[in-house]
Amino acid sequence: MIWRYPDLRQPVVALLGPRQSGKTTMLRSLSQGCGSTVVHAHLDFHETPLDPVSAAALVAFQMMRGWDTLRRSPVFHRFALGLLALNENLEPDRARATDQIKGLIQQYTRGTRRGRFAARLEEAVDATMDVVATGALSPLVQGQAREVVTAVRDRARPVIGSLLQSTARWGLRDALRWHVGIPEAEAAGSLDALIRLSSASRSAAVGPLLAAFLADAKDQAERHPALRSGCSCEMPPEYAGRAARHDHAWVLFVDGAQTPAGRRFLAALVAARMRNEQNERGSGAAADPLIVLAACDQWQPEWTTRWCEPWRTTPLPDTPQRRVPLLTRATRTSWTRQDEAGAGPDPASAAHYWYPVWLDPMSEERASYLADDNTSLAAPVAASVVHALTGGHWGAALALQEQRESTPPDADAAVRDRPLPVAVDAGGRPLWSRALEATLPEGLAAPAPGRTTPPPAVLAAAYLADMRTADDPRVPPDIADLPRSLELLRRNLWVSTFFHRPSRIREVGWGDADRPPVLHPWLSRCALTALSAAPADAADGAAGDRPADPWHEVFTRQGQALASLAATRNGSGRGVAREEQQLFYDLALGAFAPVAETLAGRFDRDHRAWVRLLDYLASAPCRLVHEHSAQEAYVVLLAGIEETGRDVVAVATAKLLALLWLYNDPLTERSRRWDAQIEEGFERLAHNSRLLDVSALQQAGALFA
Repeated sequence: MIWRYPDLRQPVVALLGPRQSGKTTMLRSLSQGCGSTVVHAHLDFHETPLDPVSAAALVAFQMMRGWDTLRRSPVFHRFALGLLALNENLEPDRARATDQIKGLIQQYTRGTRRGRFAARLEEAVDATMDVVATGALSPLVQGQAREVVTAVRDRARPVIGSLLQSTARWGLRDALRWHVGIPEAEAAGSLDALIRLSSASRSAAVGPLLAAFLADAKDQAERHPALRSGCSCEMPPEYAGRAARHDHAWVLFVDGAQTPAGRRFLAALVAARMRNEQNERGSGAAADPLIVLAACDQWQPEWTTRWCEPWRTTPLPDTPQRRVPLLTRATRTSWTRQDEAGAGPDPASAAHYWYPVWLDPMSEERASYLADDNTSLAAPVAASVVHALTGGHWGAALALQEQRESTPPDADAAVRDRPLPVAVDAGGRPLWSRALEATLPEGLAAPAPGRTTPPPAVLAAAYLADMRTADDPRVPPDIADLPRSLELLRRNLWVSTFFHRPSRIREVGWGDADRPPVLHPWLSRCALTALSAAPADAADGAAGDRPADPWHEVFTRQGQALASLAATRNGSGRGVAREEQQLFYDLALGAFAPVAETLAGRFDRDHRAWVRLLDYLASAPCRLVHEHSAQEAYVVLLAGIEETGRDVVAVATAKLLALLWLYNDPLTERSRRWDAQIEEGFERLAHNSRLLDVSALQQAGALFA
């Protein structure tokens, strides 16, 4: 993406990811990687909410430094002249205003590279004339002749200086002509065009000034190409000889792109790019070298015309929508494909210039390294557990590190060995509460410890735990504030297909089906922990009954709401799908034995469909892992299973469901012992099958070998 080819326009890349996912860290890392090789600048609208003109001025200032790949530093004459005129308070008299503009141009010219050279040359000529008049030749020039020489010197000095500076102004002629050609100038002369710009409001001048900035960048890239010998790019093996020759785009890193100031700047920059392309017709006529990488933690509706939302499984039919790629897989070809004939809306739309990409999550090694503080006070956490729990989320890994550091020195083993989400800090606040408070989008309240009524955010997390509901356009009306909660979570990029963590048997049952959108594992686990930790409310229970359990109440009501919604639908397969979904909620409510028995009864119908159902049921939320370790939960689930006279298929099915269900929880560490039991379970089922084709069972078992 950073390689630039002539006459090709550059995208505005929206680096997507939820809050605290590491976008700022990525921008800083890329900026450091550019070093002194790639022309770049950085804006942080979180720290400095500048207006568009001031932001462009700061970018120009940062880019005017020296670069190893450029013979001379970039200059922005068009932008600078416009900025000088905008900031000048002109006299109401036209003649005086013209003189003011001339003075500004003269003053600016003397500060340019050519102007400084002309000033030094002027000083040298002036010194030479002084030598002629008063120096070594003075004995030969006496009387009236000396007076003549002195008079000529005094008269010639300002003329020579003016002539030398006028040659320096030749370097500004293209910049002055550019201001004549903008629509606001109405074909006036250069001085009148600047006077007109000076009288405009700052908001009205944003368009011409940002267009001038982009035109300056284009002019610099064309007239002063980079020195290839100064490039430090690491070439892939397929690039050699002529194929290795390339130019670099100019890069602008924008943090806080979705603050009000950031949005105004990027909207103005895209509008300026559209303006230049409309004013300079032709292929690549106004293709500036600036590529923008903007950190965005919200989805913009205008992108939907060309890009599929991250929370949607497949692009909308009969539309030019395409999937958002990962940052590491983003290519120019994928972005420019929208320029092909019949690819979609008018290129004059702003969405045509955007290129949303998704930030890659941290690797397992990186997440584990970040969360590990090398302390002996906290119980060690496996790298796979850290990565599964945090989902590679930067802020989540830092929260784990802070929690481990805050473990009191005198804490007993019971405190140190608590499941991470329920671990408390020095003030007694559990980690799940602090995590939800730090990550939930504005408009969704975090549940407070001890609260009996689950807030909308927790209800939404319980609803999204079912992968079959996450992509469903119809929402049960019986769940309070669910549509608004889902809209906020989706728009703030907490629901995405990129977050789905496929099980090892998913490919066997589902084939190459698209990944479903899910809630981020860190947010989901913390919200479900809040639901599990919520105390029972005696006021909601009937007289003489035990207090109402929030976990049981939420999943019971949700299952009933989905059943009512399914009853209004028609079509083949709806009844089977509803039965399977009811099994999902029965398992979430703890009815393990009946669900395992029903699953075993469906074994000899279609093994691939059976594996698919097994994978779906194993993704149900498991409350046991919130209260017990994975090994203890396994013992509880299988208590008495083998002693009840069940056949081999029923026992193997129960063991597989229990193990895969517990494996679905991010806090369950993978073990070779459990893998061997799962492999043995699929082998037993294959040996006791009544169907001829047992390939699905064999494939599933081989994944745990």
